[in-house]
Amino acid sequence: MKTVFTTAVIFIMSAVSHAVWGTPACGPGIQDWTDRPGREEALECISVSLDSLAARNPAYSEPVDISVSDFPVAELVRNIAIANGLSIDISLDRTKRITCNMKDVPVKDAIFFLCKEKSLSAEFTGDIVTLTDYSPPPVGPVMRVTPDSTGTRVSFTFSGCRLDEAARMLSDSTGCNVLVPVEIAASPVYAYGITMGIKEAVESIASVNGMSSRMAGPRTWSIFKGTDRASREGIFSGSSIEIDSTGQITAKMPGGNIGRIIPEVLGRLGKNYFISENIDFTADIDVNRVPLDTLLNTLLAGSPVTWKMESGVYMIGNRNGENRLADVSVFPMRFRAVDEIADIIPDEISQGVQIQTFPDLNSLVLCGESLAVGRVSDFLETVDRSIPLISIDVIIVDASKLSTRSIGLGLGVGTAPAVTSGTFGPGIDATLNAESIGDILSSFSGFGTLNLGHVTHNFFANLKFLEDAGKITLRSTPKLATLNGHKAVLKSGEVRYYKESQVNIIGTQNPMQSESYIWKDVEANFVLDMTPYVSLDTTITLKINLSQDEFMENTMSKEDEYAPPGLTKRSFNSIVKVKNGETVLLGGIEKNLTDDSSRGLPFIARVPVLRHIFGNSRRTRNDQTLNVFIRPTVIM
Repeated sequence: MKTVFTTAVIFIMSAVSHAVWGTPACGPGIQDWTDRPGREEALECISVSLDSLAARNPAYSEPVDISVSDFPVAELVRNIAIANGLSIDISLDRTKRITCNMKDVPVKDAIFFLCKEKSLSAEFTGDIVTLTDYSPPPVGPVMRVTPDSTGTRVSFTFSGCRLDEAARMLSDSTGCNVLVPVEIAASPVYAYGITMGIKEAVESIASVNGMSSRMAGPRTWSIFKGTDRASREGIFSGSSIEIDSTGQITAKMPGGNIGRIIPEVLGRLGKNYFISENIDFTADIDVNRVPLDTLLNTLLAGSPVTWKMESGVYMIGNRNGENRLADVSVFPMRFRAVDEIADIIPDEISQGVQIQTFPDLNSLVLCGESLAVGRVSDFLETVDRSIPLISIDVIIVDASKLSTRSIGLGLGVGTAPAVTSGTFGPGIDATLNAESIGDILSSFSGFGTLNLGHVTHNFFANLKFLEDAGKITLRSTPKLATLNGHKAVLKSGEVRYYKESQVNIIGTQNPMQSESYIWKDVEANFVLDMTPYVSLDTTITLKINLSQDEFMENTMSKEDEYAPPGLTKRSFNSIVKVKNGETVLLGGIEKNLTDDSSRGLPFIARVPVLRHIFGNSRRTRNDQTLNVFIRPTVIM
């Protein structure tokens, strides 16, 4: 018979318990493993017992297929027992989980694998197997004292030994007397020091174990159970803790044992707590009127221990490792976009914290030890601020001033008699036939300064005396809006097309010519982009980039009418600072064009007075100025 277990579990948990290793015994005929220290010997005992049990009960040799992901170990063992009709008692840590994939594995090997991988022990009573958490054999007390060559300084290690035995070893090694009262002689001592003076060593041993010390004579010290206020409160000599009515804590602790301080403070505040680790380190701290959370963060900073609050209970345990004390929280962003904020968290702050974005709620999911999660949350609080929205009014003034002056007299013979026509106001631009010219000349009788003689009927005269002046102003008033630190772009333009031809010769003996063409475009754009930055005093700094392209007038011949049009470009970059609601003027982009042209008889057309009689002269002046008015306003 084969039993198959397949499941897939996705589970996020905070492991706060610490596995307590049991001390089971071997099955019948096998030596009790409490007499054989070491995990390897314990596993060997389980293997032998399972083989012996499988020889009596074939169900333990039946193959099973197991494929689980993050599945509780206790549930897996229970399913194996039910499917194979086995008697297995389960007394395990329910938080232990396993991911494994096994195929055609005997039941006894599967149980042995679980015992080995998840630190389990097995006790055998007939065909009944009891699985519990493994507990290693207790380690005996440690005492070690090493004086230096001068005999004035000493290094020591005491762990779980009696106080009187530690004092005796310290006295024998240093030649100094360390006295201990009978009532505290059996107290366990935990202390560690490197190259300390005798006085410093005695004071340290007493301090970290909640006792006091004093010098009783030359080269003589006494250790006693303190009777001062600090000793009554469970704190150390020279230290004090005060808690006011509001729960604010004032603490002065030079070299205090954190493993004793934390339960003392939590107990005096009436807080529920659970400590899953042995906290054995000291710290110097001096704080004044701080809340409990701040005190815990300060005491545990830089240590392998952390804490978190869960269901009103202060949980204190490992910062790393399999049973680490993890915290999962969701941080909702109130003002900023979650897809932008995750990338700006510094690595020094986010180290040890898994950060995932949750766009549906505009939130970040933070997973890690509570102190690290708290650092990330504090940073997010500082940057999660409302972003100002800036409205930008833009007035674009493109002023063009044009003046043209034309003076001249043109004479000629037409194909038909000319008809007198034209205008005499506000300027003179008229065509006169031969009869009209004769009448005008007759009116100059006696003046005699000019005589054209006899002319044909087709003769005409074109008299021009004009001056044009114009001013053209083009205004555009767009309104833009953008967030602080983000670019706003205004773009408008014109597109023209030109033809690009290509001639191909096909064949060699009888070549044929083939022409193809495509139309391509050229853009002339006006582009204005601005990036605002709002200061705390609402002063706005604007980064401005402006460029303007214009098509040139087409002066090409007919053969080149499909050539690409010419472009003129104007641009500038600027950074200005302006107060909220004030207007700034950006200008200075100007284009000036002057055109002087004349036509007439050679050489005579160059004489200042005669050139107006025997020729035409034209003077054109075009002045163009681009001005941009910008008014930014913070609206929220």
